[in-house]
Amino acid sequence: INQQIQWMANEARKEIPNESYVAKMYDFVKSKHKSGIAWEQTRDSIYIKYQVNQEDGYDITSKNLYCNGCFAAGINYAASLVSLFYGEGDIKETIKIGSLAGWDSDNPTATWGGLLGFMIGKEGIEKAFNRKFSNKFNIHRTRQNFPNNGIDTFENMAKKGMFIIDRVVQEEMGGGVNLKDNVWYIPQKSLNNNTADD
Repeated sequence: INQQIQWMANEARKEIPNESYVAKMYDFVKSKHKSGIAWEQTRDSIYIKYQVNQEDGYDITSKNLYCNGCFAAGINYAASLVSLFYGEGDIKETIKIGSLAGWDSDNPTATWGGLLGFMIGKEGIEKAFNRKFSNKFNIHRTRQNFPNNGIDTFENMAKKGMFIIDRVVQEEMGGGVNLKDNVWYIPQKSLNNNTADD
């Protein structure tokens, strides 16, 4: 699964404009991971580079926000990459690192835990945690005004997710969906024509 994760991350990076701080954060975290240093050192390097030194156009610190912008998408994106790369496709390790490495640490755990869970399915999640889980989710624990009083099932969310992926493959990527064979046909082309080192 780690190989699939790395492939998806690299493919996604190709779509990010090279001059954006998002691309630079990706490249920075990936280079730290490749260097073999511990994830904790990479996390600390992110803090110095982006919150102390405000490099690559990331200037949240200069805005004097509450908790130095701990909730900001940019810094949490960088932190999430730490858990994605260092978790190496292991859902428990990815969630653990995401919880410990993030500024607003529910972001990477929800993002990558959700992706990995989607990839390995309920059985894979239950096997990884050695326990059974409910199939229901109550989003009203942290958010409000969702249909069905905030109760949803993971099966229903997976169906919605598949529908969204099918639409993106067809409408945004110019690909196709074969429901009979359960495959997507995705053209090998970059939407933004950016390049990133693997």
